[in-house]
Amino acid sequence: MASVTSPYAMTLTLNVLNHLGINLYSNVPAVISEVVANAYDADAETVNIQIDSGAGTITISDDGCGMTASEVNERYLCVGYQRRDKQQALTPRFQRPVMGRKGIGKLSLFSIARVIEVFTTKNGERCAFRMRVADIQAQIDDLDSGKYYPEPIPAEYPDDLTQGTRIILRDLKKDLRNVAAGLRKRTARRFSIIGSEYNFQVFIGGREVTATDRDYFHKAQFLWIYDQDPEASFVTDRCTNAEEQTIRNPVNLPEGQIRGWIATAFNPKDLKDEGEQISRVTLMVRGKLAHENLLEEVKESSIFESYLFGEIHADFLDHDDAQDIATSSRQRIVEDDPRYLALVEWFSAQVRSIGSRWTELRNKKGTATALLNPHVKAWFGTLEGDTKKRAERLFGKINQLTLDSPKERAELLAHSILAFEVLRYRDNLDAIEELDVEDLPALKVLFSNIEDLEAVMYHRIADQRLKVIEKLQQHIDDNVLEKVLQAHLFDNLWLLDPSWERATDRTMEEGIGRAFANITENLPKEVRDSRMDLRYKKISGAHVIVELKRYSVVTKSIDLYTQVDKYRNALLLHLRQAGRGDERVECVCVIGKDPSDWSDEDGRGKSEKLLKTIDTRIVKYEELLANARYSYKEYLEQDEKTTYLRKLLTSLADDGGF
Repeated sequence: MASVTSPYAMTLTLNVLNHLGINLYSNVPAVISEVVANAYDADAETVNIQIDSGAGTITISDDGCGMTASEVNERYLCVGYQRRDKQQALTPRFQRPVMGRKGIGKLSLFSIARVIEVFTTKNGERCAFRMRVADIQAQIDDLDSGKYYPEPIPAEYPDDLTQGTRIILRDLKKDLRNVAAGLRKRTARRFSIIGSEYNFQVFIGGREVTATDRDYFHKAQFLWIYDQDPEASFVTDRCTNAEEQTIRNPVNLPEGQIRGWIATAFNPKDLKDEGEQISRVTLMVRGKLAHENLLEEVKESSIFESYLFGEIHADFLDHDDAQDIATSSRQRIVEDDPRYLALVEWFSAQVRSIGSRWTELRNKKGTATALLNPHVKAWFGTLEGDTKKRAERLFGKINQLTLDSPKERAELLAHSILAFEVLRYRDNLDAIEELDVEDLPALKVLFSNIEDLEAVMYHRIADQRLKVIEKLQQHIDDNVLEKVLQAHLFDNLWLLDPSWERATDRTMEEGIGRAFANITENLPKEVRDSRMDLRYKKISGAHVIVELKRYSVVTKSIDLYTQVDKYRNALLLHLRQAGRGDERVECVCVIGKDPSDWSDEDGRGKSEKLLKTIDTRIVKYEELLANARYSYKEYLEQDEKTTYLRKLLTSLADDGGF
């Protein structure tokens, strides 16, 4: 130790309060927590917090041991007072491990209030004084002074305070309208020793703060607990929505014991609460928050971490006979302390392990959810072996994404299956398999460009249908037989009408006698022996009979009427006999040349009226081709552009680049 005659001297001024008190904290819950912790250390059983928005005050009263005048000066007003010595490591009445240590927590009051009033009583002795930030700042400016003298206010001592301490915060720096709403929840989240079971109850506005006020237990989908009863049951009883729970014993490191729990939410949005992000795992020491988020220490960040929340308890970080590990704000830990590094190493390993298990569970859940759709289930049933496993992993990835609505999830599922099918067609399922869920930008690119994948499938369909159209044109040009046209249309009913391709019960070259055996005896021989070119049933329930003529054949409307009417009457009679007489029957005549009677005066109009009486209409082959080409007009136009581009790219590739 240096001699007192040394020419050097260290001095401390009140300016230290600017760093340790006035600017120490940034939010009201953190400040109130320090007052609650002091009440706990004072062996209080109850703490009452009252917020008066009208008066702009916060009042915190406790029924603890209180203070005498000498204790006020020697402890409360002594900045840096060492709370824990061998005689005070445990509270005298309830033997509670003391939370306070540095003796600077009470300075946090200056962070939110410009005026602080303290009333306390012990053994019948009353003390009351007022501190003003403005007076302290003035004293700080007086560099010759290292002391500040609070203003005594004994005349204002409240009569109802017969035991303990009351602190009134006035002239607040914060708007109380936003404080009152969230204080209960945030106070509950900052302490794990609040409740009748701990003989320490906190009331805000006359209503008790309980563990339920933490308001996140119900958000747990999967739960991992590192504790024994009754603490384990305390958590499981509140996580009522958890689908799977894993309970393990407390973890014993060489440095000390770790308890607590880690959970994953159903959706990251569940962990955004009134502007406060609760996707974090808090570190609790001696029942009070010591570090707001241990996830900050995990080096491998991923989308999975946005689902995580929980509480880890590590009292060994604050042994009485070891160096203080907390920072001045009491909201973080000195990060290079070996005890803390050991905790972080264990925690990081747990997060990785939970992440792997979470992925398995989400894959399983995602598959189960996807298969609730019968169409998805039917599609999934067509897959086998490794392809099916890849689909399960795809469902799991979809299940990990944050989606706004069931509709958005359904759309993503539909697009994903389409992408899966296209890539399977290209023998490139690795493109989905290798896509990490964490790589959100890449995921967005894949699904935001799903139109490109749809275009691939559309290209295949359109290309095939263009060939069908051209084939029909060739048949017409070659004036092929009716049977050839019949087969071509039978295989491609969409040529007649896009909606007809969803037809059922379709038949070709069907004999009347065989088709309607139940009424054969009621039909003339020439009708029984006749054959319908095409017959099918629409999804709507209507029956359609198609009569085809060779392209070069010229017929008359009355001949078409006579021929189609016998088919129609036979079908109607068949339906009536079967008790289905209410089902509609339509007829279509497909021809190449105009009926000869159309050249008569108003011949076309008379023809339409005649045929309409038996629900029949005429369609010409040119109309089929024109309608089909119009349906794919946009594709044809785009195909001309892509053909040019394809030639350009091919030529560049052949030339070896630029």
